[in-house]
Amino acid sequence: MNRILCFGVWVATLLIGCAGVSQQPVFTDISGSDAEPIKLIRADRTDDNVLQLYFTGKTQLLSAEIFIPESGATEVCTAEPMEAPDDFVDTETSTQKTDGYTAFSLKPAMAIGIGEPFVLRGSVSDTAHGVLDFALPFEGANTRPARLRITEIRPLYSSKPKSEFIEFVVMDGGNLSGITITNVGNKHTPHYVFPAAEVKQGEVIVYHWRSVEDGIRDELTAKITSGGTQACPAARDFWGAYTSLPKRNANVILIKTSARGGVQDALLYCTEKEYAKRGAVSGWNDETLTREAKVAVAGGVWQGGETLSSAVIAPLTASKSLVRTTKSNTNTAAAWRLREGKAVTMGSAY
Repeated sequence: MNRILCFGVWVATLLIGCAGVSQQPVFTDISGSDAEPIKLIRADRTDDNVLQLYFTGKTQLLSAEIFIPESGATEVCTAEPMEAPDDFVDTETSTQKTDGYTAFSLKPAMAIGIGEPFVLRGSVSDTAHGVLDFALPFEGANTRPARLRITEIRPLYSSKPKSEFIEFVVMDGGNLSGITITNVGNKHTPHYVFPAAEVKQGEVIVYHWRSVEDGIRDELTAKITSGGTQACPAARDFWGAYTSLPKRNANVILIKTSARGGVQDALLYCTEKEYAKRGAVSGWNDETLTREAKVAVAGGVWQGGETLSSAVIAPLTASKSLVRTTKSNTNTAAAWRLREGKAVTMGSAY
């Protein structure tokens, strides 16, 4: 029986569909003869750490276990077959076809900590006696997500060491693990995902888009103090991995409990210059932003409407910020005001 180590295109495709995956799959072995090899099309982790795997063809699960690298502990998973959901998308072909796939729901017997790295290891076989061995890394689900509220944003790049930032107040305490900020990056990596960190109600958090200084650190606990001139003494600092970003004169910022979770907060903005330049054609001019604006309105976190004209239209520059007023419980353009450069209070909410 031949063993083929497979690092093909489908591995890269798999990564796109894995919720909670912390790094690239360690290995993937295929054994068999002339039959079409088994492929793992999609892997999901639910909010209670149940793992859902989707394979091509008719497959049988031979084994599945959880491995915790930090402790070396292992535990066999309980497994049940499952139907592909109505919204199932084959990430390799981008189709919603549900025929010709086999899916399994795997429940770990051990408790997994929030953000804790773990590996799902196992094997499946098909009717042609081919075998696929897999080892997929994940992180423990956030069972106590914090709830964040945007309070100030400086969305345009200035110059080193200054950078764009988003300031938050913690409305409900919990853990930041997996909380996602959308549309803060470039077209290929448009998201930032918070690492595991416990936060309390009332704490101020600052996400800095860029990492442009030495000595900066994510303040995962209150005892960690970040270096850098842009670090905020009275807030918890977190840093994006970017050193350069495209300029976004019109944008939709969404805060989501997870990449596929509910929306916690949103901000729609456009510079006055950009808005005037578009004239009568004042749409978002971007399918992603159009979709995200609809999500913000449908989620009830933006009550001003989904069109560009409903966004905060302001004479933004790289030195100015938008700040949320404390009196308004309705999140519309009227709830935001422009703050001049010297009045920007990064790290001090409102």
